Amino acid sequence: MIVDVNRVDPAEMEVFLTLAEELHFGRTAERLGLSQPRVSQLLRSLERRVGRRLVERTSRRVALNPLGEHLLAGVRPAFDDLRRAFAATRAAALGLRIGFLGPYVTTLDVPVAHFRDRYPDYAVSLVQVPWTDIFGPLRRAEIDIQICLAPVRQPDLIVGPQLAIFPRLLAIARSHPFAARPRLDIEDLADLRVIGPNANVPPEFADEFWPPSTTPSGRPIPRDSGTACTEPEMLSAVARGDRVFVTTAALPTHFSHPDVAFVPLTGMPDARVLLVWRRDNPSAHATELARLVAQL
Repeated sequence: MIVDVNRVDPAEMEVFLTLAEELHFGRTAERLGLSQPRVSQLLRSLERRVGRRLVERTSRRVALNPLGEHLLAGVRPAFDDLRRAFAATRAAALGLRIGFLGPYVTTLDVPVAHFRDRYPDYAVSLVQVPWTDIFGPLRRAEIDIQICLAPVRQPDLIVGPQLAIFPRLLAIARSHPFAARPRLDIEDLADLRVIGPNANVPPEFADEFWPPSTTPSGRPIPRDSGTACTEPEMLSAVARGDRVFVTTAALPTHFSHPDVAFVPLTGMPDARVLLVWRRDNPSAHATELARLVAQL
């Protein structure tokens, strides 16, 4: 078999660079989605192309030799540039994908309009994020940036500028006597049953967006298990008359039910809506959108 020594094989280089980081054939194979024999085969092919061994292997350890270190120093910057170029091209093809929690989609309307004026050839899409997996789409890179409710205390995420503030409302069945009141207070929740957060809601969000376990005077607030996972499910549960939901003024602008009333609720802080994106490999256009929000 004749080896073209001048040809650069990206698969061989990717195996070499990954092995240089992992120093373990098994982990390299797992990370690249290859079999261990295939990893060894690609490394041997690269070594034949170079003309010398690049990696020293024993039963206990894997290490680059001086020639391997020399190749690594020359190749890694170029390969990193190649990865960044591919990621940027893929991002441009996908456009800017903005995730949102149902009632808060319009909080970004003005910045998105400015963004579209500035980048008319760049597609912008809106993707609804489920309450049962609030940060999953962002972490899986299915979206680039996200409209979220505060607080967010996730070390892998960057908390960006604030978009809006909404006063609190209580969603309650129109047939309930409390629905006729001009306003309700957090103390009144002790006489009701509140729909609680789903088990998959981040703990800081569950603790601060939902009401506490007791009122300021110490009365227990009965809480449901949180089986309602979407806005229509929540409204249907409230309409039956046995449960209420603490929400914000954003909800009735997008979701309604003929048997549900929304009553102002005092004693709880206003809800803050903000932007969040991943700390690793952030989209350049996502950070540009965040910059526009901060300016506006």
